[in-house]
Amino acid sequence: MVIVIFSIILSVSFYFFSGFGKKEALEKDVAGLTAFMRNARLLSVASKDASVFGVHLENSKAVLFEGNIYVAGGANEKILIFSPKVYLYSYSLNNGGSDIIFDRLTGNTLNYGTVTLSLKDNSASSTITILKTGVIQ
Repeated sequence: MVIVIFSIILSVSFYFFSGFGKKEALEKDVAGLTAFMRNARLLSVASKDASVFGVHLENSKAVLFEGNIYVAGGANEKILIFSPKVYLYSYSLNNGGSDIIFDRLTGNTLNYGTVTLSLKDNSASSTITILKTGVIQ
């Protein structure tokens, strides 16, 4: 009898806490992508190496790159790989494309819009907004 009760308690606990790790992964990846975008903007405002910086979006990762055009495998790129539980659900950027490039000195962007990350089971999602001023919300 004790084993049956223990099994039921364990099953109920597992059911309620199984989603916790997934939502935590989503929150972590949203925070990481937001920081990545803010870093690209900061580097552009600082005019590091007299260049602009941007973020290239893919289904399972984001790439911080230097220059006006993303070239895979670039020398100064940094890669943020999303958790296996998370993917890039959608993005809607002004001027289309999958790159957000920030202007030197001002940090403005022509690629403003939204980026949404989601859990792979689509049980939760979170949207990041990029304003024309380059501010990330």
